[in-house]
Amino acid sequence: MAHANLLSNGGFESSTFSGPFTQINSGAHLGAWSVDSGSVDLINQYWKHAEGNYSLDLNGSSGGRISQSFGTVIGQQYNVSFSLAGNAEGGGSLKLVDAGVTGVHSFAFDSTGRSPANMGWVNEGFSFIATAANSTLYFQGNNKNSVWGAALDNVSVTAVPEPSTYAMLVAGLGLVGMIARRRRMPRA
Repeated sequence: MAHANLLSNGGFESSTFSGPFTQINSGAHLGAWSVDSGSVDLINQYWKHAEGNYSLDLNGSSGGRISQSFGTVIGQQYNVSFSLAGNAEGGGSLKLVDAGVTGVHSFAFDSTGRSPANMGWVNEGFSFIATAANSTLYFQGNNKNSVWGAALDNVSVTAVPEPSTYAMLVAGLGLVGMIARRRRMPRA
């Protein structure tokens, strides 16, 4: 069962920019995302994306921080997932990024042997339990990356269903199965 993404523009697809890349500085927005500090590069034609036509390099001229707020239910568990790669053009092979909502999660991507045509995207993620009615997800590029940072795409936040939801689903499927079985039984 697929769950709805609580984020808007998780793949950075709301842009109409058509060049290879453009720098987005602190104070600007990428759809619902805010660039809180530093700068990021919105990538279009420069490399192959994990999904769609756009992705981000989290280090524009410096380590950039992006964030997006979304509605949550206090005490509910949520899963964050995203695609991670690294700009292989320079700045060392290890690309570092922090992400979080209620805590800090650090991720690293080794771009050794990678190129714009072969980014090697990997799926990463973490979970959190909401502590407020609105939560804010952030990603922070690391200044050690220089101007060739971690690449980000396909960001999603979904609620983890309560066990009672699964119980209702199983009960409903059992009922449907029982009805189908009764319809197939010969009548006496």
